[in-house]
Amino acid sequence: MNDKTVVLGLTGQTGAGKSTVGEMLRLRGAAWVDADAIAHDVTDNEKVCLADLALEFTIDILNVDGTLNRKKLGEIVFHDKAKLRRLNEIVFPYIIRAIQAAIDGLRAEGQELIVLDAPTLFESGCDRFCDAVISVVAKEELRLARIISRDGLTREEAEARIRAQHKESWYVRRSDFVLENNGSEEELRLALSEVLVRIRQGERPRLERAEEPR
Repeated sequence: MNDKTVVLGLTGQTGAGKSTVGEMLRLRGAAWVDADAIAHDVTDNEKVCLADLALEFTIDILNVDGTLNRKKLGEIVFHDKAKLRRLNEIVFPYIIRAIQAAIDGLRAEGQELIVLDAPTLFESGCDRFCDAVISVVAKEELRLARIISRDGLTREEAEARIRAQHKESWYVRRSDFVLENNGSEEELRLALSEVLVRIRQGERPRLERAEEPR
């Protein structure tokens, strides 16, 4: 067990560059907890969770072999914030338990820096596991271009994904640190380095804001 373990939450808008920041952190030796991978594992192997999803969104979201058809489910929830919220309500309890177990395991190994990579970090409440949170944001046009290139979507489909997410200000209010990825990769790397120095020095703006008198 390492009492100096820092759990760093990493989240942000789709297409903003969270994966790029994640790779930079991996190269620095950070241990990794991938919430998306855990979510996939949950919906693949937690049969009760899968049954709940089918009851809520109909059996049309299932493949012929009974597994989850993520594309069909995505088409439903990305166009409707209420349905996206309902999806989260169903799957988050399963995911949260698995995330906590993964973090506890890495902490027991003595890892000094654990990154929790979670697109829905705040929505799921998993930010409570984190000593500090970094959000990655970017201008909308840049995000659109990245999503279209990365996922092979039409502009309309990419815009729908962006509309289903929170605005930049939502992340800014909830995060300790915000990385704006509107420039080069080298600029992003330098900004991340500065943030990591501040984290090592004990800065926790989110906690400081919470402690301010109202």
